[in-house]
Amino acid sequence: MHKAQFGEVESIKKPPHYEAIHQLALDIVNANNKQQEWVAYNQIKEICDKFAGTPLDHPFQWETLADFTYQKPEVALSYYFKALELATLLELEDYLASINFAIAENYLEKADKALALNFANTALTFTEQAADDELQLEINELIIEANSLP
Repeated sequence: MHKAQFGEVESIKKPPHYEAIHQLALDIVNANNKQQEWVAYNQIKEICDKFAGTPLDHPFQWETLADFTYQKPEVALSYYFKALELATLLELEDYLASINFAIAENYLEKADKALALNFANTALTFTEQAADDELQLEINELIIEANSLP
């Protein structure tokens, strides 16, 4: 899970619902129990569903939802692909980098070397364009790990 997205958004305009999604993500991370975690998660999902296909739809909300869908990897992947579709449509390179990286991580966890490397290399291309050194380092580490798989 790429948690850097929950910090301050600097060089890019904040997406719609940023404050609400950011607070709900923090609520999940700081939840005292599973019930609190699920309440916040379901609120993120409601925002995603309510604004899907509208001008207020944004990859940030879908990527965040995917990040917290860790108990259902296939569902998480579907959310990442929704985020990827939106980021591509809106030409948001920062999101294209982080979403491709998250998808690569997901495939690495499944030991799918080919797909992990494919998405990691795509993410690397976008991080080079966006000059995100920290994410670039994480992607390079993932590539090394993926290359160690049989």
